[in-house]
Amino acid sequence: MNDEPRVQLLLQGHTTGRKLKGRQLVDQYSTGERYILITSDDNPFDEVLHIYLLDLELNILDEMNLSQPYTPGVYEAFRHYGEHLEFRFFSEGIWCLKVRSRPKHAPLNLDQYPVSRPIKLWGQQYLSLQKSKNQVA
Repeated sequence: MNDEPRVQLLLQGHTTGRKLKGRQLVDQYSTGERYILITSDDNPFDEVLHIYLLDLELNILDEMNLSQPYTPGVYEAFRHYGEHLEFRFFSEGIWCLKVRSRPKHAPLNLDQYPVSRPIKLWGQQYLSLQKSKNQVA
């Protein structure tokens, strides 16, 4: 039995039959013909962000999680421009999410901690998430 929290994806108020990880939708953006959806487990004391890239038919193109055990996190959008989204999550620093026009192929779909992805033999990563080098106080 999977007790992982799930949210039902709605489109113009109608259910789509698609479920995403998390309890709460915290942000959404359109990037051309794709959508970025960010959900959380709604627990600021041990928080995780689930980040999804969807196509126009709401198929998941890419997904990742941002989390650190026992680390509080509250999502706060900072700046959005084109294919880039900057946000705060953990108390230290700003994160930069980039959407690639073509996917990067990654063996086992691995990423660097604190980012994690579902394990796949050959992942196609459209999303890239890194700590921003241009930190703002």
